[in-house]
Amino acid sequence: MIFLCLVFMVFLIFFIYKYLSSRSIFFLCTLTIGWILAYISFTLYLSKFNYYYNVVNQFIDFGPGTWNRLVLRNFDAHTLIRLFNLGIILFYFSFLSFSISFISSLRSHPRLRFVYLGLGIVGVIQFLFYDPSLNLMLQELAFQADKMVLYEQLSRTGDIVFQVLNDTYLIVSLALFLYHYIRYYQLRSIRDHTFYISISLLPLTFVHLFIFYWAPSNFVRITFSKSFINYVQPSINLFLMEYRFFPLLVIGAIGIMLYNIYKFKANEARYSNINIITKKKIDTASLGLRAFTHAIKNHLLAIRSEAEYLQEKFADDEDALYSLKLITESCEQSFQSINQANDKLKQITLNIKAVPLDIPIERAIQRFHSSLKDVEIHFEKTNSSILVYMDEEYIYEVLNNILKNSVEALSNVGGSIWISVNYVDQWGTISIRDNGPGIEADHVEEIFTPFFSTKPSITNWGIGLSFCHKVITAHSGKIEVKSEVGKYTQFDILLPLVKRV
Repeated sequence: MIFLCLVFMVFLIFFIYKYLSSRSIFFLCTLTIGWILAYISFTLYLSKFNYYYNVVNQFIDFGPGTWNRLVLRNFDAHTLIRLFNLGIILFYFSFLSFSISFISSLRSHPRLRFVYLGLGIVGVIQFLFYDPSLNLMLQELAFQADKMVLYEQLSRTGDIVFQVLNDTYLIVSLALFLYHYIRYYQLRSIRDHTFYISISLLPLTFVHLFIFYWAPSNFVRITFSKSFINYVQPSINLFLMEYRFFPLLVIGAIGIMLYNIYKFKANEARYSNINIITKKKIDTASLGLRAFTHAIKNHLLAIRSEAEYLQEKFADDEDALYSLKLITESCEQSFQSINQANDKLKQITLNIKAVPLDIPIERAIQRFHSSLKDVEIHFEKTNSSILVYMDEEYIYEVLNNILKNSVEALSNVGGSIWISVNYVDQWGTISIRDNGPGIEADHVEEIFTPFFSTKPSITNWGIGLSFCHKVITAHSGKIEVKSEVGKYTQFDILLPLVKRV
């Protein structure tokens, strides 16, 4: 059963590696290596002293011949103890470091280096505290100085301190995942990723605590003879082992991991399919619009030509000239609307470069400032520059479209628009939220569909948000929308973050 758990631990790494920074991957790998190292060295330690064959057999299902061969191998006990303690300490260190790196995204935080260094120093101290050779030397010195009681008190105190410390590592790690989940709850992709990662790690944590709740530990005791060392039997939970509950627990843990992987993949596939369908609708609409507008333009040209002819013929009739002027202006506006629709649905070519995220936002806000009356725009800037890969002009147009929709939604009732930027995982994020009338739930998933619009205006083609979707996905980014009728509408844009080194 444990072998199955090890396989799924490795599988978990391959499942989430593409969503994490290289630092997160490093700590996830060292976490797995630490657990495997502890498990293998612990098994070999038991075999060396022929402890608990019936118990170990339930862990691994060893045959008697395999167990006997392990028992007869001349493994160095001190090396096995060191490897075991190293694996246990590496697991706790990597678990906390993984959670820290996970929530800190790709941006470089100089202070985090000191955090990792501090955790590493504590790990080294803990490793030395349980080193068998060092303990035997200290026990001998304490015995000669008649200070064995003091040594045992210090040893018990150290066990308590490090046990509490390791448990704290796990608690803090899970708390960081919970904090990350709550903080970015509004960002669907980040929220789901955090949830499934944390839930998938819980079974691994449970299995680890079930087997190694007592570790690391001091396995050596001095005896009356220097040539004879008393190697301590580990404190294994015999009750659950004896009643064979452990295999069921492992199966349950693996089942939870598989279920969460399946759910995460299913959700990602669902939203990916929505994006693919939307893209196909946009491409189809673009092709149909080109054919449709070609015919419309011909008719508009004929109407404009006739209107111009009539303007010359009835040059002295003011009423006729006024009507003909309206016809000509209407033709020009129709030409502009058709050209704008074609421009927004045509194939786009991006000029990608690293740009601070706030630059196109400030440009878009400046464009609306002069025309705003009952609408207030609040922009929450960050203290540091967030660099993302983008085509500044296209992102500027995307923000214009979204802000225009928000301003129009608030134009009759008044209200506020809040814009904020942030970074999370590999993304730079822009959130645009208004307290307008909102969008009905049935319309939210259709909002990026070409020609779909909730506006009654005949001048609106329903192309703006399709253009936004096309631009953001062309940047390998994501655009998400959520709304509640009568309360708010929020757009979240995620763009690839420039990695800080």
